[in-house]
Amino acid sequence: MIIHQRDIVEIAFYTGRKPETHPAIIVSVDEIFDTEGFFYAILLSTKNIYPDFTIEIKPEMINSPRNNRDGFAVCHMLQQFYPEDVITRTGASLKLDAFNAVLNKIQKTIFGTR
Repeated sequence: MIIHQRDIVEIAFYTGRKPETHPAIIVSVDEIFDTEGFFYAILLSTKNIYPDFTIEIKPEMINSPRNNRDGFAVCHMLQQFYPEDVITRTGASLKLDAFNAVLNKIQKTIFGTR
């Protein structure tokens, strides 16, 4: 299975003690996957539980969206995965402008601003 930056996949995400299936945005560069065989992704949710750590994702921000629901990229929920962790490929990906906004929010949320 080939994994690409900006792809949206269904994955078993650890949000507590057990994995839960969630969509996720692959945020790591393709070279990490090509070299190491793993990738980093952040959780997508329909709930905005931690508004300081999220950025809204609207269907128009996605190439080939699967539905018309708004959601949230949960930028502090960054985890490492392997291809066998992917439950399904959605065929969707985040558009470049939206992805850059997500990367900026991850930077601010996890590492702070300088």
